[in-house]
Amino acid sequence: MIFWNEFLTRGIRNTLKNTIWTIALVYGFFKQVKLSVSGKNCFLTLIARRSRHYAGTRYLKRGVNEKGRVANDVETEQIVFEDVHEGCPTQISSVKLLYFSL
Repeated sequence: MIFWNEFLTRGIRNTLKNTIWTIALVYGFFKQVKLSVSGKNCFLTLIARRSRHYAGTRYLKRGVNEKGRVANDVETEQIVFEDVHEGCPTQISSVKLLYFSL
């Protein structure tokens, strides 16, 4: 759903029977900020990925098509984890939301 150049690379992927020679492009947004919560330093990461279906200007497209795809489909993920200097963070929280407008 979010593999933006899927149509352009479909031929080479089907011919070679693998994805080693292609790069999946994702149309979206990424932001990471460091903040302090209750005296602990944490990172807040936001990732938003837009569907490749109904690509283009969203105000020109409305509704749901016969396959159930909506005009403005965005998957958003929020990740929070503690800043640990010694290695990997011990606690990670992730929430994924699916936003769409008809």
